[in-house]
Amino acid sequence: MAKVKRSSGRAPGTRGARRASGAGEPAGFRLGDHTFDDADSQGPDPRFAAILSGRPMPKPRQILGAPPPTYLDGFVRESTRRSPAAKELLRGRFCGHGETTMTVFDVVIDGQTELELDGIGNDEGDERNFPLVAARRPGGEWVVLFRRAWEESQETLMGIKRSKVSKAEMKRLTEPTPGVQISIGFEYPSDADSRDCVTWLTIDALFKGKSKPICMVNAELA
Repeated sequence: MAKVKRSSGRAPGTRGARRASGAGEPAGFRLGDHTFDDADSQGPDPRFAAILSGRPMPKPRQILGAPPPTYLDGFVRESTRRSPAAKELLRGRFCGHGETTMTVFDVVIDGQTELELDGIGNDEGDERNFPLVAARRPGGEWVVLFRRAWEESQETLMGIKRSKVSKAEMKRLTEPTPGVQISIGFEYPSDADSRDCVTWLTIDALFKGKSKPICMVNAELA
């Protein structure tokens, strides 16, 4: 597979739910250890405040204890500093809108982290993200990690559920690459109201025998 150049529903039992503050005022949506701004009572954007005051821009922070977007339920675990493929994602530079909140996950399928990676190649001369990127445990069923249609719709990941690779897509897959470790970063806006309210998605892959992950997908979703 070719590489892509890097640019400079709520789960049951999770804390991803809207709640009221102690003062009786509505608080924003809570995801893991972070509470987002309420869209109806949102304060000044910290990025603009930093610019106006001359302070450094706030760095993106990884939200901890959060579930992934719905379509990845059961196929990921939260990335840590020891996650080989998440090294660059954890820096937060993939957040293309400059938002300060993100989640990062390692792809784990049936307990395996070294996976087969494949996708549908770009049309000749097309520099956009792959039409499809999928992973599987060796010999297993393909799990869709990205579809270009999500990027083109510009509607975040709202409504995106787990989907299978179609028979037509199977015929267009290239040669699977084995032994790949994969991590995915998701950027969230300051007023997100769902775990699927993702504005940027980046997939990094660490190929066997390599020391540095490579960006496979870098997609603006809203």
